[in-house]
Amino acid sequence: MNGDLTLAVRSAIDSLRGHFGQEPEVTPDGAGGAHVVIKEVGVGSTYDPGATWMGFHLNAAYPHSDVYPHYVGRVERCDQQAHGSAVQTVEWQGRPALQLSRRSNRWNPTTDNATLKAEKVRQWFSAL
Repeated sequence: MNGDLTLAVRSAIDSLRGHFGQEPEVTPDGAGGAHVVIKEVGVGSTYDPGATWMGFHLNAAYPHSDVYPHYVGRVERCDQQAHGSAVQTVEWQGRPALQLSRRSNRWNPTTDNATLKAEKVRQWFSAL
């Protein structure tokens, strides 16, 4: 599988593994990139359940392209309120999901990376 991925995508997956402390599910896209799923991330006590999967696509242009959008399982807010306009109900890679739209308009490949972006999106969603 690793031979199908660009060096930068493989490096990003290694970083995600270290940060989240688990082996990500990786599906090569056939063009050097991969669809990545982190099997369990905490989204906080605002949601039921408080942990779910998070997924995204690392394309072959990574790190010269933003990692966008991110997806999580269809968790519900404990207060029964709506998720907000930056969260849409979708299907992603055959999974029922919530799409989290958090584009990085000033993405800089020398300072931004997939791990940092996933963590920022997780923190943003947890704080909604």
